[in-house]
Amino acid sequence: MRATSSPDASGAPGRARRLELLLTVIETLESEGSLDERIDGALRLARDAGLVTSGGVVRADSARSVGPPGDPATAEAALRLAAGVAREGAEGRERAGGSEILCVPLRAEGRIEGAVWFAAPTFPPDEAALARDVADRLARAVADERHRREQLELAGELRRSDALKTALLRGVTHELRTPLAGIANAADALMVIDDPRERAEILRAVIGETQRLERVVSNLLDLSRVEGGVLSARMEWCVLEELVGSGLLAAAAFLDGVGVSTDIPDDVPLVQADPVLTERILVNLLHNAARHGAPPVRVVGRRIGAELELAVEDAGPGVDPRVLPTVFEPFSHREGVGLGLGLPLCRRLAEAQGGRLEHRTAAGGGARFALVLPLTTPPEVEG
Repeated sequence: MRATSSPDASGAPGRARRLELLLTVIETLESEGSLDERIDGALRLARDAGLVTSGGVVRADSARSVGPPGDPATAEAALRLAAGVAREGAEGRERAGGSEILCVPLRAEGRIEGAVWFAAPTFPPDEAALARDVADRLARAVADERHRREQLELAGELRRSDALKTALLRGVTHELRTPLAGIANAADALMVIDDPRERAEILRAVIGETQRLERVVSNLLDLSRVEGGVLSARMEWCVLEELVGSGLLAAAAFLDGVGVSTDIPDDVPLVQADPVLTERILVNLLHNAARHGAPPVRVVGRRIGAELELAVEDAGPGVDPRVLPTVFEPFSHREGVGLGLGLPLCRRLAEAQGGRLEHRTAAGGGARFALVLPLTTPPEVEG
């Protein structure tokens, strides 16, 4: 039997009971413990006070219930009603399984955080008002928890941002200073060397360091454009062999004489790709294989089901296991070796084309990175 008080003309006992329940609910919701535990505690207080026989909260990320299971029809109707109230933001009532169900939206700061439902034999006006007060306190608790999570996420993002800035400054300083120092030393040498062959060798070194600088700056700019949503793919029907040839030609200056073999079957179908972005991917993957791997370096194209795979593999030591979990994150690299921008950029350029970039260990234990693009039916050519 539900505990009730008999209010006098002034309604003082009823108000006292209402205030006492609300104070204990507030204390429970402000106590230690997870949000789910505090919600459970608050709903149990409402049940133990005789306000309800059962109740629960429905949020976007969970659904919590307390009290005896009762009639399954009541529980099913309550959850269905709560889902609608959370979606529409309007209070709802219905009877099911011998109980009246009152469902109130969890509204705080103009936002619907979910819904709370209460079940009882009936809800007189004063009991319904008290249930709404409890719902209001629950809504504030859910909103406060959301704020707390958002603040933690923001703090985490700021820490990651600061770490990325520090890594960027440290890495860029090294990557730019090294070729600049080489160019400066070469310029000094050219001032005093007259032998044409020596001067030609020095000039080739200057060109190589200049190309290295250009690649670093291009990767930084491309990554910033992709992250900012500025760089987009221009898809067209491409012949895989032509894409590979273009990539090999563009990467020749970065291969340091490392030979590259290709394995592209004749029956590989046309693929939709952005030739420029695909070339950038191949250049970075080939440069990684030449710089961090070991010969032989191979470019392999394959059709696998409804996808086309274009892989660059080498016979080097493979990816450092310490780096592997974050290999596609900017600035994840072996200490002192590069900026760690190439693979993150390749992944984003692949995704911009509706594809993906995958890593697997090559058959000989080296690194194998593959651009995977979906295959679709090319248009028919008339005439």
